[in-house]
Amino acid sequence: MTIRTHTTPNDLIQAAAGDFAALAEDLLGAKPRIRVLLTGGSLGIAFIEALAYLKLDWNRIWLMFSDERFVALDHEDRNEHQGITAWPELAQHLTRFPDADIELSEAAARASQLLEKELGSLTTAESCFDLTVLGMGPDAHVASLFPGHSQTSAWVIAESNSPKPPAARLSLSYEALNRSERVWFLAAGESKSRAVAQSMDPLSGLPAGKVRGRSETVWYLDQEITDAL
Repeated sequence: MTIRTHTTPNDLIQAAAGDFAALAEDLLGAKPRIRVLLTGGSLGIAFIEALAYLKLDWNRIWLMFSDERFVALDHEDRNEHQGITAWPELAQHLTRFPDADIELSEAAARASQLLEKELGSLTTAESCFDLTVLGMGPDAHVASLFPGHSQTSAWVIAESNSPKPPAARLSLSYEALNRSERVWFLAAGESKSRAVAQSMDPLSGLPAGKVRGRSETVWYLDQEITDAL
């Protein structure tokens, strides 16, 4: 586990984007295609906005969000919509979750089928995501995986009772997220310091504590969090 502290949230985002550029260039020099999971929230969307300035071969980078609010494709609460608004070219490269014109459980099943077609069985041992970028809430939730909520075993799970609106969500499961070679957490603000400190212990039982990269786990933190740790 690595902790990287930056003075402000903007410094954090610029550093993470720069590290992403270096990682992507290195990986694309060794393999034809890489897979990256994105995250929503204020830092996640700021990170996506920073990606717009990177000169990368995006046609060789598979992108998807780790979770989605189950609302219409053009709804302002939808992570994909916010990401595409921040960086319009993202729409050309993004694997999207189903629209909210079907039942939530059916949408989860369709998304799981899509990922199984792309990635194979969930139970296969090797990693399938080169990088997963995650934000986290003050309760230490990541994606739409919340403390105290039980989950089924599937690529994508349905969350019908999110403690923060909208209630209906789709999310990659813990099993799916832990198929990541690298996991980068983005967190800023003193309100998240306790959750960050607890989540650094994989035995905490908190959602963020249950996700780790197979070769690398990095916490990008701002000074407010670091000072409170």
